[in-house]
Amino acid sequence: MKKYFLTRLKHYSLSAIAVGMSLLFYSCGGSEGPAEPSGPNKRTVLVYAVASNNLYGNLIDDKNEMLEAAGKMNMEGVSMLVYEVARKGNPRLLEIARQSDGTYGFSTVAEYDRSVYSTDPRRISQVISDVARMRPAENYGLILWSHGTGMDPSFSTHSTRSEEVVAPFAGSGMVFSFGSDNDQEKNPGYYDQIDIDELADAIPGGMFDFIWFDACYMSGIEMAYELRDKCDYFVAYPTEVFTPGMPYHLTMPYFLRETPDLVGGANAFFDYYAGSTDTSMRVSTVAVMDMSKIEGVADACREIYPGSVVPSEWDLQKYTRGKIGPFYDFGQVTRVKASGKDADISTFNKAMSEFVIWKAATEYDFNFRPISQDNYSGISCHLFDPDSGSQKDDYFMTLDWYKRVWGE
Repeated sequence: MKKYFLTRLKHYSLSAIAVGMSLLFYSCGGSEGPAEPSGPNKRTVLVYAVASNNLYGNLIDDKNEMLEAAGKMNMEGVSMLVYEVARKGNPRLLEIARQSDGTYGFSTVAEYDRSVYSTDPRRISQVISDVARMRPAENYGLILWSHGTGMDPSFSTHSTRSEEVVAPFAGSGMVFSFGSDNDQEKNPGYYDQIDIDELADAIPGGMFDFIWFDACYMSGIEMAYELRDKCDYFVAYPTEVFTPGMPYHLTMPYFLRETPDLVGGANAFFDYYAGSTDTSMRVSTVAVMDMSKIEGVADACREIYPGSVVPSEWDLQKYTRGKIGPFYDFGQVTRVKASGKDADISTFNKAMSEFVIWKAATEYDFNFRPISQDNYSGISCHLFDPDSGSQKDDYFMTLDWYKRVWGE
């Protein structure tokens, strides 16, 4: 039975892939293991699940949903893999495979040691490299599954950031961006995370035609811009999502096909919550973005943002809870900035209509605050104040979006 009282705060270069290869060792799944493909798949999808936290039970549910979907699909020429890490034991790379009785189950195709965290860029790059080598395909998809907190940083033991960037955040209490990996046997009190810039560096460019964050708060313009060269399409949620996360039994038939229907999959995700028989579960936000159009949005913002006023947060649609964020609606923030500067907003509106190809939001968010559909763009943003001198603004200035749009 799934837990509904929590939210799923889910939040290197190719040369670095080789560094991690020595960490890998293999084990068979079952007596024979999964069959090697006779040639490249039409599609291979990897779910990278950092579940060594309070979400592990939800991963079990999601894996069952995947098997349910596989039983109703033609799985010939496609591979569905799950990298999973729990609090104890070694991480494994699993694949949905037909069993001897004709049903589908998970078989282990690789097993990894725990010398590095699953939120370490070396491990992420290694797993992606292994998937490409063991299950080559014409097209790839990546689903990032865990806790997430948008652009909020928390520097970990593997941070590659310079001391000048890291030092201001030491002891700041900032929360993770993506992951939260706990090794119960080695260090039970420590949870390792990865910042969005490190995550982008760990994902090879030109490999994935889509990246889908099954995690809270990851539909932010800062995240999207960091991943601009990493995928053709980007799917994410600007707010929290209940712990069931994505209903894989409904979405998998859309994203696992040869040409993925990401709008269809996102719509199935949205309807799962919006149409829930439990009225308290009718909470959902999601957006699908065409990453080939993101530079048009950046161009429009470059004309508006520098020298613009900082909007009053009280007049903005907020996506946040507790210490996370606050994040605000990106479209609304930009319109307010343009009006305060007497700038032409039409170019931005056109660019956004081409960039966000589908979006949806329920009437209320997780906090039961109303969501204004007129002010819902499907994307959040950090409200940057160039004069604040805050730690979060200092961190924001290290990101690619700031450098591209503010030009400072």
